[in-house]
Amino acid sequence: MLSESARTEMKTTMARYPRARSAILPALHIAQRQIGWLPNEVMDEIARIFDMEPMEVYAIAGFYNMFYKEPKGKFHLEICTNVPCMLRGAGEMADYLQEKLGIGFNETTSDGVFTLDHMECLGSCATAPVMSARRNQSAWARYYEGLSKEKIDAIIAELQTATELPPDHDESGPYHHDHHPQTNFLLARIDKPQSHTMASYLADDGYETARKTLQMAPDEAVGIVKAAGVRGRGGAGFPAGVKWGFLPKDVTPRYLVINADESEPGTFKDRLILQYDPHQLLEGAICTAWAIQAHYAFIYVRGEYAFAQRRLRTAIAEAKAKGFLGQNIFGSDFDLEVIVHSGAGAYICGEETALLSSLEGGRGHPRLKPPFPAVAGLYAKPTIINNVETIAHVRHVMEHGADWYRQWGSERSPGFQLISLSGQVKKPGVYEIPYGTTLRELIYDMAGGTLDDRPIKSIIPGGLSMPHILPDKLDTSIDFESIQAAGSLLGSGGVIVLCEGEDIVPLARRTVSFYREESCGKCSPCREGSGWLEKVLKRIEAGQGVPSDIDRLKHITKYIDQQSFCPFGPASVWGLQSTMRLFGDEFAATIAATNPEAQKPTIPARPTYRQYVGQPLENKLDDED
Repeated sequence: MLSESARTEMKTTMARYPRARSAILPALHIAQRQIGWLPNEVMDEIARIFDMEPMEVYAIAGFYNMFYKEPKGKFHLEICTNVPCMLRGAGEMADYLQEKLGIGFNETTSDGVFTLDHMECLGSCATAPVMSARRNQSAWARYYEGLSKEKIDAIIAELQTATELPPDHDESGPYHHDHHPQTNFLLARIDKPQSHTMASYLADDGYETARKTLQMAPDEAVGIVKAAGVRGRGGAGFPAGVKWGFLPKDVTPRYLVINADESEPGTFKDRLILQYDPHQLLEGAICTAWAIQAHYAFIYVRGEYAFAQRRLRTAIAEAKAKGFLGQNIFGSDFDLEVIVHSGAGAYICGEETALLSSLEGGRGHPRLKPPFPAVAGLYAKPTIINNVETIAHVRHVMEHGADWYRQWGSERSPGFQLISLSGQVKKPGVYEIPYGTTLRELIYDMAGGTLDDRPIKSIIPGGLSMPHILPDKLDTSIDFESIQAAGSLLGSGGVIVLCEGEDIVPLARRTVSFYREESCGKCSPCREGSGWLEKVLKRIEAGQGVPSDIDRLKHITKYIDQQSFCPFGPASVWGLQSTMRLFGDEFAATIAATNPEAQKPTIPARPTYRQYVGQPLENKLDDED
């Protein structure tokens, strides 16, 4: 069923990777783009091309949400219903879409034009509610942001007769860098015309820092980043220079992997860099690759970021044409290939070892540490994995030096950071702020306060997985140590604001639903426990909860937190644990108000073996039903 052009594209892609199997996800994307979905016959063909067993290909395709196992409509619409969008009215918009199209989620209109689904997160939380539209048999997708009923009417009317998706808007969206011009570096260029192009970047002395870095000894470059104290911006906050220093001496090849799988709800900073200043990222990648002596850099971009991937691939082609990437870059004897690798809808691939498993051509399952990736990472070789924003910081540190960077922040959290602010604030968006700025300054002075000036109920300071904190912590400094002392973690810098009047139970249930959906299924506590949590919370929300459910939730979260295989498990329950700790009375009040007699839920009876004796098979099946 695969066309000759699709086969040729797959084989060309396979040749770009050090190991051909790494191209299995790109191959599945190519096949789906040709056919519109992935029938078994197509996956059988791909298995033969890669010399794999068909069941292996089925298992890989089945792991990732963006690979379709059945045909979709001409336009696949996915509306984000996660917490940041939920706080801005996504539920009402989702209901209206179903009413407008006359279908439910995971259904297709009778004319075959639209398939509708809900989406876990689209990485555009500041423009909530948000919907993605993807054209069948195309790699292109478009975001429709700030949804209203009127906008939905216009979108449906436009797409009803369209043959292709309209081009994505070319506006950088809500970002804010006028409040603190002293730290206007990462966002400095994104509002310039054609900021994503080579011509624009060169006009601002682009790639001069990379030229300078290549004149240094690699150890000197590592030392500058270590002295600056640049901390990872992907969630853990581990010092980048220290991580680079873990690479074993004289073990080659080495690889650089840039994590652009920005899937944490409430986090959308990396998308701005990818779409509107990709050359900044590439220059940082050159500096990093030289410092660690890596000749391959892989940028793993979440599959939903189609526009960002196009921009990034174009920027790489421009850089290669100039001799800034490829062989003998900048006239030196140093080679560097940069490969954009598209994910396919799996939150777990933001965890560094799961990302490596995916990049190697497998399901995105995390690995046991040690060994750590710096010792045995991609293809079991020394590998440095850093976040997009971290690499962008490297570019500026290499230009200005360690002392320049340390003029902001604290001894342990030096410099500045991109903060994604979403939820119920007047001016959501990305803020570039120095460490030491308080939550109060961010929310009230910079973002204009809350919607309708409502009191704050709680704040999630580091992305949806992080524990909630109360508004009495508003004067907490935004840095790794201060946020931890306040009872949470800075994580990926995704600050979500909830106001009084929001019911905590559905918010907790939607949070748990996300992590249940995104569990990789590798270990039992996470795989089974997240489903149990969701069922209990759904019962409470439906008015069938009982008082013992609160202890039941605490019991389940304890074992997910303590006995899961990777950091995903604990992070999946921190939010629920914190809401039960801070708002336990609301859970109890909901149960008391909706089920005052504490009537226990009906548990379906299972037939006993004795009931089966002497019955034909069809009757047994009927009994099971």
